[in-house]
Amino acid sequence: MNTLKTQWKEKWVSQPSLVLITVVIWSIFIGLCINAGAILFTFVYSLFNPVVSQNLYEGLNLSALREQNTWYYGGVLSIVLFIAGQKAYLFFLMIRIFLKINLIQPFSREVSNLISSISYVALEIGAGIIIASGIFKWMQVRGYELDRVPQMVSGGFEFLLMAALLVAIGIVFKRGVEIQEENELTI
Repeated sequence: MNTLKTQWKEKWVSQPSLVLITVVIWSIFIGLCINAGAILFTFVYSLFNPVVSQNLYEGLNLSALREQNTWYYGGVLSIVLFIAGQKAYLFFLMIRIFLKINLIQPFSREVSNLISSISYVALEIGAGIIIASGIFKWMQVRGYELDRVPQMVSGGFEFLLMAALLVAIGIVFKRGVEIQEENELTI
């Protein structure tokens, strides 16, 4: 039974590029978790201390929106938190793929399922960003001040494109798993 340390040593020798990519993905994942956590913490803190809404995260000032309508303030930040959390979850799933993939037998049901899960999460992010952009435009037309929120949640169509590509890759992986299992049965 291999420990995690020996598995990493074996992967480093046999597949160093996958290990380096995994390390990069881990660093992005940690950054996204910090981003979502900071927004969540300052949002909850701003509910008890209104001054905090002047500098929520990286200079985001939603104090005017909080004064105008507390429910819209909570809704806007909930949407931003949902998208930030989903982005972090997407990278978590990517980490799991790179930890499970084996270049000797690359097609496995688990990797295929993870690719499908990533495509669904990317679709959720893309749809969430597009819906959020519509909501934010609606709010701005009605005179609510949103500072830089619309720029924080952008790129919805890119995530939809990524979801479509991942669906195609997931189909290829699913077929690869079937072929690999057929080959194992014939041997």
